[in-house]
Formats: sequence, structure tokens, C-alpha cells
Amino acid sequence: ELDLSCTFISKARQKAGVKLPVPSKEPVSGMGSREPDTRVPGKVPNPKPLVASAVEQSLVLAGRGNEAAQHGRYAEAIKAFTQAVGLNPGEHRLFGNRSLCYERLQRYEEALQDALESLRLQPGWPKGLFRKGKALRGLKRYTEASDTFAELLQLDGADEEASAQFAACQALQRVSPCSQCTQLPPHKPSPYSLPVAEQPRGSCQDGDSSGFITVRSSKSQRRGQQQPASTGPPVLPPTHPARDCFPLWVGNVTPRISKEVLEDTFSPFGEIRSIRRLPGRRCAFVNFTHKKAAEAAFKTMQDAELEGTHLALQLKHPSHATPAPQRHP
Repeated sequence: ELDLSCTFISKARQKAGVKLPVPSKEPVSGMGSREPDTRVPGKVPNPKPLVASAVEQSLVLAGRGNEAAQHGRYAEAIKAFTQAVGLNPGEHRLFGNRSLCYERLQRYEEALQDALESLRLQPGWPKGLFRKGKALRGLKRYTEASDTFAELLQLDGADEEASAQFAACQALQRVSPCSQCTQLPPHKPSPYSLPVAEQPRGSCQDGDSSGFITVRSSKSQRRGQQQPASTGPPVLPPTHPARDCFPLWVGNVTPRISKEVLEDTFSPFGEIRSIRRLPGRRCAFVNFTHKKAAEAAFKTMQDAELEGTHLALQLKHPSHATPAPQRHP
């Protein structure tokens, strides 16, 4: 997400007109016109130091900040970007990169200010809009964040990351206790929602403790019976109804997170076939119809705060392979 490429550096150098001095070549003069040599014998004259321009120095500092940020040293990167901004305050990408670092350190107010400054310098800059949206989401200003991502999607409707952020902000907007947030009606279709697959054939029920879904027939549903889960990796036939569902395991589910809250939170990502809460295990299974919807929800809502707790997510369809989530105490 950092926006300091070699192309940027080379263009900035061309714009600033930074060139290394070319050693001068004096014409060869005749013996009679030779000036007396005033150099001290045995002493080599010191070359004059090259004075780099402010833009050149800012590029060096920006490169250091870029490298530090890529290794997760965001505080160090912020210092480098701040020095670069002092030398080159008109470069919008420096503010965008520093905004990213502030956001990663959860310093959302500063991240927002840098994002706004980058947009002031370069109105409509897509990465500036994205950084603004992320900062607003961190500040829990979900309505403004949703509007920002919607503006970004008008510029680039194919941006999957922006689409996922837009859906997440809409979901958080519904469950947020903030009185200033405009409550959206449940299941409101959005032009930026992920595509929904065809309706599956059969009933896709909740997952068992292993995470794989358990399919019930209509008779076993009436009798309250279900088939035991397989101990090994399931091998499902192509026509099996379970292949049409993609379960998302949700951990750290407290009593405040009801089935309705889960539905409002995850439905913006795509159609949900069923939801099952397991209060005794503090978890739930959200079964999506569409694979991309489950993946988008997993990517966006991992470790998101909901009703005072941080969610732990894991994709449970055989086509997915996600590491075991880290539980918060």
C-alpha cells in the first residue's frame, strides 16, 4: 500500500531538475599561455561537496520510511516521512504513506489529517480516499467511512478491497451504538455488494465442532436428528448440497452478539443461508452461499470489534485453509 516507487522517484528528480555536475574540461592551451602552478606540492585539493536539493533529500528520507514501513517499523517510518514532508510539503504521496503508518499504529486522528491533506494536494486521489476511509473507520465514524468508500468505488468499481471495506462499514454502521450513526435497514441491497451465487439445492445447516457443515435431510430435521460429523477431511460428491455453502466460524461470541447482530454484521458481504450460535462454546457459524462473500467477510472482519469483543474468524469449507485463530482473553 505504500506509494513510493522507482518511477515516482525518477519523475520527481526530473521535475526538480536534479543532475550531477559534469566535470569541466578545460581547453588545451599552448606552452606559452600556461599559467603558473600555484598548488602546494604533495597536497591534493579537496573536491567541493555536492549539495542535494530539498526534493532529492526528501526522496532519500522517503525511501527510508518506505523500507521501515514494509518491515512493520511504523514509528520509525513516521519520523522519516515527517522529515521528508518538511523538505517537500507539496508531495501528496508522502502524506498518504504517513497516513498508512498512523493508521497501523491506531493513531486514527492523525491518519485522517494526513489523508485529508493528501486529498487537498491531489483531489480525487484514489489512495487518498482509501486512507481517509480507513482512518474514519478506525475512529468508528462508519457513516462517513462508508460514504468515502462509496466515492472511491464510483472512481473504480472493480476495487475489491474498497468494496469489502464499504460492506464492512455498512455492517458496523448497523450494530454500532453511536447515536450519530444513521441506521440502515437490514438487507438493503447495495450496488457495491459482492455477487451472489445461485440458490443452492438442499439445506445447508450449521457447522459442528470441527467446523465443517452438517447436512440434514428433511426427515432428520423433523426428528431432531443429524448425521455425525466425519473425523477426516470430508469428500463430498459434486451434487452434494453442502458444496453450495461456505461456512465462516466466528469465535469470541458473547451473549450480546445475537443471531440478529451476526446477520446484520455479515449480510452485507453476500447471501447467508443459515446462522448457528453455540453459546456454550462462545462461537457461531455463518454459512454463506457464495465463496467470495465468505472470503471477503473473513478478510475484512478478522479481529473487528463487535459489541465490545474482538472477533476471531476462520474459513471452514474444504476449499479453504486458514490458520487457527488467536483467541482474545
